[in-house]
Amino acid sequence: MQTWKKFEYRVRDFLLRRGYRASRVPLSGMAPAIKGDVIAEKGPLRLRIDAKSTRSKEEIRISRAALEKLSREAARGEVPLLVFSFYRHPKLYAVVSEALLSSLIRLREKPTRARSSVGIAKEEVVQASKEEEALLIRFRGDSEGYVVVELPLLLEILEGGR
Repeated sequence: MQTWKKFEYRVRDFLLRRGYRASRVPLSGMAPAIKGDVIAEKGPLRLRIDAKSTRSKEEIRISRAALEKLSREAARGEVPLLVFSFYRHPKLYAVVSEALLSSLIRLREKPTRARSSVGIAKEEVVQASKEEEALLIRFRGDSEGYVVVELPLLLEILEGGR
């Protein structure tokens, strides 16, 4: 089985263990009409997830285009999430719009001058997580940013438990 497919199942299984109804969307990257890799819901909370796997143990590149596409494709009422992990790293991380979390968690801004993609180092997200913070990234020219946070913490916040 391809690495990306295993990762999509890993994300789905994580959500199932947390009590979500979750399903992997087959062929999601192959056809323009099929949106998101994983769809999940729990009560009124609905998630549309783009799962990104990497072979790197130390850094992942997140593109502005992928985040904008996910936001456009999310149906009304859905929370668009880009979920990733590092190679052979046990934790899952999510990238979500700053507007969703800015008042709910302390943010640590990552200085960047990037226009189209930004590299996120494992060391940065692990350190922010240890201090119960999230990493804030902004692309050049954007006033609104994106928050990188551990997936379990994000779900706890979205479910109203924090």
